[in-house]
Amino acid sequence: MKKIAFFAAASALVLAASCSTKSTQEADAAAEAVEQETVNSTVAVAPVATDGKVLELTDASLVAPGVNVEQLTVIDFNAVWCGPCRQLTPVLEEMAAKYAGKATFISVDVDKFPELFEAYNVGNSIPAVVILSTDGKRQDYVGTAELLPAEAFQAIIDSKL
Repeated sequence: MKKIAFFAAASALVLAASCSTKSTQEADAAAEAVEQETVNSTVAVAPVATDGKVLELTDASLVAPGVNVEQLTVIDFNAVWCGPCRQLTPVLEEMAAKYAGKATFISVDVDKFPELFEAYNVGNSIPAVVILSTDGKRQDYVGTAELLPAEAFQAIIDSKL
């Protein structure tokens, strides 16, 4: 009976030790991730496109709110199933080509990056376009009313450059 109690106690101690080690390791990893995120967010700079194409976002941290931009940056929040988004896509491509080297155009699929869309706090409707200026100013457009036809969007970009 004493052997059974001894093995049970020893097993419980081993189990507790392994759990606390794992918890400590997880806590250390989480703290390191937060620290790295803090470092990244203080020096984060949005990507710059000079090739005249719309960049498809692959890493949300590249355009997180508060990111610094080196040139005018247009972030288009959209979804493949959204009709108005599809209407806006060729206009964005046209503007990206027209303003190559002067402005960066980034496409963000809200189904892939819902947290980023929420973080920008532009509402619940798409398309939503956020224009970030080098001086830190931001202008939001929800829907296509102010962005279509292409001449209207071009006038907005021209006024920001």
